[in-house]
Amino acid sequence: MTHYAKHTPKRKALVAAAALSTVTLSTLLGASPAGAQPDQAGSASEAAQKLRDLSRQAEEVTEQYKKAQDDHEAKRRDLDRFNAEAQQADQVAAGAHAQEEQLRGQVDRLSKASYKGSRMNSIAAILNSESPDAFLDRASTLDLMSQHNSRSVHALSDATHRAESARQQAYTARAAAQRAEADAARLEGDIANRKKDMDAQVSKVKETYEELSDSDKDALSGVKSKVGALLGSGVAIKAVNAALSKQGSPYVFGAKGPSSFDCSGLVQWAYKQAGVSLPASTQSQVSVGTKVSQSSMKPGDLIFFYSSASHVGIYIGNGKMVHAPTEGQDVMVEQVKYMGEVHSVRRVAG
Repeated sequence: MTHYAKHTPKRKALVAAAALSTVTLSTLLGASPAGAQPDQAGSASEAAQKLRDLSRQAEEVTEQYKKAQDDHEAKRRDLDRFNAEAQQADQVAAGAHAQEEQLRGQVDRLSKASYKGSRMNSIAAILNSESPDAFLDRASTLDLMSQHNSRSVHALSDATHRAESARQQAYTARAAAQRAEADAARLEGDIANRKKDMDAQVSKVKETYEELSDSDKDALSGVKSKVGALLGSGVAIKAVNAALSKQGSPYVFGAKGPSSFDCSGLVQWAYKQAGVSLPASTQSQVSVGTKVSQSSMKPGDLIFFYSSASHVGIYIGNGKMVHAPTEGQDVMVEQVKYMGEVHSVRRVAG
């Protein structure tokens, strides 16, 4: 069983002007603030629903923006790798070509010598031999020359093949590098466009938040008790405790830490503290590690939500997770069931 150390609850002030988590929203949607009139309660519910919808949309656009960044970084790594492969292939080709030229000259010399004496060598060996033993010695020498020439021809063929193969590898690597460079350039434009979309969507969230009453804004901040570090060791526990250490840090769309986070930014930062490199977006993180069932979740597992996998938290045990909910709320621990539809669970570390 996972053990937690709880600290004294205290109210967190709002640090940004935006949305709320599903559990807080359900409070707004299901009950009116104390002293509110019926029509005010209805307005609060409508405003909260609008805020939730806009926040979800902003989160999806943000993750698409970060996915484009992930893809761009991957293409840049491909470009570096293909350029290195092309350079290495060039070196192999140059060495093989030098050996090819050396062997070609050797084969040419042996071939000329063999051609000039090929018709008379055997007869001359017989006529000029003083004894059968002398004949055998000369015949053996001629045979060795022929074998040496044959080996040289084979070596030349191998060197020619290696040089051609290396040249082809260099050509292929350069073509791949050119494609990677073109893809990276295209993604730079995609990143810029998605950044505009994200900024526009976040602006809508903030405008909607400002329409809420003061009492509704107070309800959004909520009262949360912090959860202490988990006992144990290992990469997964280190990542969990890193995330728990950031409870109370503000949510900011697209933030990757160390002072503010969005959901995927918190996951990436926490696992980095444990020595594991993860991509920046939920759309990339959802493919990392091994898929596991909800019934077999362990602390450190990543829980993705909604059909678009646009939200992620880190499971800490006992049905709870630590996550960065949405702008207007801080990094906190919540029950997994309050977040709604679970897309999948991934295990990054044992």
